[in-house]
Amino acid sequence: EILERKAAEARLVHDAFHDALTGLPNRALFLDRLAHVIEGARRHPDERYAVLFLDLDRFKVINDSLGHAAGDHLLAAVGHRLADSLRPGDTVARLGGDEFGVLLEGIKAPADAALVAERIHAALAKSVELDGQETFVTASIGVAFQSDRYVRPDQVLRDADVAMYQAKLKGRAG
Repeated sequence: EILERKAAEARLVHDAFHDALTGLPNRALFLDRLAHVIEGARRHPDERYAVLFLDLDRFKVINDSLGHAAGDHLLAAVGHRLADSLRPGDTVARLGGDEFGVLLEGIKAPADAALVAERIHAALAKSVELDGQETFVTASIGVAFQSDRYVRPDQVLRDADVAMYQAKLKGRAG
């Protein structure tokens, strides 16, 4: 009985911090990890980090034309591809809807984050089969690189989100 209760508690904790559709960390866990990284960077300025904010391009069109089940399948596939594109120790999370966040720790320069963004674009370039149809998806990505002005995780995420919208304005898959 005690083992069952402990297992149930562990499931509840996991479910509270992970997205049910993709199995990835959710926004709450992502922001918690980012808060720890920001604090660590304050104590050790040579420890650099970056946050990537991804928004799938034309996801609404796919969701509306092929249905929500196909959209869910696409989100799960994207989540797996993102996770496979990262180094061990980096964090990818589904932030909500068709938005994902990536926390890169221990990077040396902004160019390192750009390389990860390119790797993500390459991973997403492969088609996904949805209801027997070969479907392609792209993502617009914004990057916020470690700065002394960041004291809260929502500040970093906000700047990465703004950068993503700037990328979208310049054309999809930016």
